[in-house]
Amino acid sequence: MLITNHFRLPTIYLVCMLNVTALFGMTHLHAQNLIVGVEDISYYPYFDYTASKTSLSKTILDQFAADNGHTISYVSLPIKQFSKWLYENNVDFKYPDNQRWHSPTATGHNAEHYSDDIFYLRAGTVVLVENKDKPKTFFKNLGMISGFDPTLWKPEIARNEVNILDDTSPKVLIKHLVNGIVDGVDMDIAVANFYLKSLGINKQLIYSKVLPQEIFSHQLSTIKYPEIIKQFNQWLAANEQFIKATKLKFLIPEEQPLH
Repeated sequence: MLITNHFRLPTIYLVCMLNVTALFGMTHLHAQNLIVGVEDISYYPYFDYTASKTSLSKTILDQFAADNGHTISYVSLPIKQFSKWLYENNVDFKYPDNQRWHSPTATGHNAEHYSDDIFYLRAGTVVLVENKDKPKTFFKNLGMISGFDPTLWKPEIARNEVNILDDTSPKVLIKHLVNGIVDGVDMDIAVANFYLKSLGINKQLIYSKVLPQEIFSHQLSTIKYPEIIKQFNQWLAANEQFIKATKLKFLIPEEQPLH
């Protein structure tokens, strides 16, 4: 649901003083309802705010809020307007975000504040296992989530060597993959496997062994509340094992940044 500058969700919260312990190293923060803008697509098990079910990111953010006396309202916003969320919609935070996704030379906006890395994901091209060693020239049609940036394929796209077939539904893209409509799908393997299972199709998916991959992270961003970002960073540092256990619960492989 898109929120314009003329409308804001009702903020329902208990106003109280939160005595933050020495573990978090902060003095006093008011408990409040945090309005978090999220993508209006399903990318389960990482997130799916279009449905009333839990996910990795919702579990982490909700636990942070509960541990610090906050509540969270999630507002689904169009991914194609992603860069404008914090400026044109009445949201306090944006998730997922990453400082790398924004131009450092962009001007005309207030400074954004980013959390530390919450967890890492792998950007790669998912293929049928029998195609894992196919050369890059094999890939003519590629599936992509609408609004996602085809970072790993920009030179080929510019030379018209690769055609992008995009869709808002990962499930549709996985169906295209197993039916041979696309040669690969740029998608996290945990997401691909979830939607493959939901289709009831007996196929094995894998990252291409030939094509490049990147490790990136999800972060939380804000303009209005850098003090909450600081609190969140301290919570992340104190809850690394909780986050690892939650990833395991959702069958998400543990990734580490590439050095």
